[in-house]
Amino acid sequence: METPFALYDALSAIDVPPEKIRVVVQSMERDMALYATQSQFASLDQHSGSRFDLLRAEISAFRERLDEIGRRFEQIDRRFEQIDKRFEQVDKRFEQIDKRFEQIDKRFDQMEQQLALRFRLVDERFDEVQRRLDTSLHEVEQRLMVRLGSFLAVAVVVTAGLVKLLG
Repeated sequence: METPFALYDALSAIDVPPEKIRVVVQSMERDMALYATQSQFASLDQHSGSRFDLLRAEISAFRERLDEIGRRFEQIDRRFEQIDKRFEQVDKRFEQIDKRFEQIDKRFDQMEQQLALRFRLVDERFDEVQRRLDTSLHEVEQRLMVRLGSFLAVAVVVTAGLVKLLG
């Protein structure tokens, strides 16, 4: 309540008529009633201070949570790096397996070529054996024919001799 008296003294000092001072002081008191009092400001400061303390605590807890999340992401990153290294090892193993399969494929190709060559040789030998057999059979048939012809001739001569002797 010191403000209205100070205002009254100041306006009186500059020779403002008392009724106008009263109007100014009353309007000022009405306006001041609309504004907060010192105790309300103190209460607001205290309340704001406690709210700011809570906000600071929440921000601090939030930062700790962010730090914890950051640490977890670092752990996840390390795990992913380990997984990447394992995949690289697996890739290397698959490359080795691919190389081995290529070697096996080459060996199979060589074996197929060798088998094809051997089958050709076997086929050629069978053809040669078949030709020899055919030739030998033909020769045997000719020899048999000659021998059978000779035997038939001898049999005819013997039969004719028997018929003369008996007859």
